[in-house]
Amino acid sequence: MNNLMRRASLLGLTLLLLSGCAGHVTTTSYYSLYAPQAGAALNVQADGGLAVSVGPVTVPDILKQTRIATGGEGGRFDLAEYHRWSGEVDREMSRALAEQLSRRLGTENVSIFPWDQHFAPRFRVLADVLNMGGVLGSEANLSVRWAVLDAERNGEPVIRRSDLSERLTAPDHSAWVAAQQRNIEKLGGVIAETILSLSR
Repeated sequence: MNNLMRRASLLGLTLLLLSGCAGHVTTTSYYSLYAPQAGAALNVQADGGLAVSVGPVTVPDILKQTRIATGGEGGRFDLAEYHRWSGEVDREMSRALAEQLSRRLGTENVSIFPWDQHFAPRFRVLADVLNMGGVLGSEANLSVRWAVLDAERNGEPVIRRSDLSERLTAPDHSAWVAAQQRNIEKLGGVIAETILSLSR
């Protein structure tokens, strides 16, 4: 009888421990820099608009893995185990920039590198991400050196650097990613203004 009660107690304790462990399972969240906006391009031109290509976009090696890296000050990054990118950061940023340029330039003739052989862009946008970091609960930083090449002009490409920063609305990775999306939106605006000035 004592053995039976002891076994029952051990079984109950085991089940209790297992249920406790099951209740603390951490799920992994996935994020994207590409946040498509509802609706078509703004003020689409009758002739289809300017033809623009985006890419290649290069990123630091720390951004080539799925785990989200924050920080970056002094070359030190913090990798999140349960917060990951849903795709390749360079491709996601290319798509995000292409979306912004499409809307701001009023054109659907936008493609990301490598583009179809039948696509002949007038403007090519190249970008080198120097840093994408920031502190959770504080800010998200994005530094990009970018260039615009105009096929109708044989001169030197327009080369610029943009250092962008957005305050976070919450101390979590979701807010950090949203802030980086806003940084990319601002970057798209600056590049679009450059393209418009060259097209005049």
